[in-house]
Amino acid sequence: MEDVKKFVLTIGGSDPSTHVGVHADLAALANCGVEALSAVTVITGHDENGALTLHPTPADVLSQQLSSACRNQKPNAVKIGLLVTQANTRVLVWFLRTLKPEHVVIDPILHSSSGIALMEKKAVDFYRQQLLSMATLITPNLQEASMLAGMQVNTTETMQTAAKIIYTELVRFKSDKTLPFYVLIKGGHLEGDPIDVLYGGKSAILFSGKRFSSEGRRGSGCRFSSALAASLAKGDDPAVAVKKAKDYMTDHVYVLS
Repeated sequence: MEDVKKFVLTIGGSDPSTHVGVHADLAALANCGVEALSAVTVITGHDENGALTLHPTPADVLSQQLSSACRNQKPNAVKIGLLVTQANTRVLVWFLRTLKPEHVVIDPILHSSSGIALMEKKAVDFYRQQLLSMATLITPNLQEASMLAGMQVNTTETMQTAAKIIYTELVRFKSDKTLPFYVLIKGGHLEGDPIDVLYGGKSAILFSGKRFSSEGRRGSGCRFSSALAASLAKGDDPAVAVKKAKDYMTDHVYVLS
């Protein structure tokens, strides 16, 4: 019997390097054996001094992209990356409420790797309360987890504490508290070998890994969260999805450098 195709809609930024954002997502989804749909929230570039520039997609254009992407096929999972404006965040909240996808993976990209804020300040609270609370799984790194939890996160112990804080806060805003929700804090920037922490309201699950020289390469977070979305779309539970996504990163991303 032929396997039924699974579809993942990726929503995020377009970068000319193709190493990050939607371009990296599409590569990962293809590697993971699912069909991809996409919508672009922002086009990035660099000015004459090398500084990052952001050119957000107008809200009505983003809405048109989302409608077009899902006109003939409802995705089995949605993956959301970079958002810049409150207007586009509102579009996505409306879109998810209307579409009601089974799985939503959000990579909360709040700052660049150099620490520059990427989201409008006025959008942050709405993003946290209205959009993040609609996720099945969110994937903050240590810096993002520190911001979301309001504490310094730099050890496996503080990762577990932060995961519980973030989970408890966001569950408060969920309209349907019976739906599954997980926080996965990525420990790629820990000292020593990386450890990821998954928390879904019960006991935390720790995933150990090996340190690769290319672990911090641009786009690794995009590819990892896309691999998670692909696995969830195929019917895997979150813990299995994390294991498969980590295996994907080892086999298809880190090994390349």
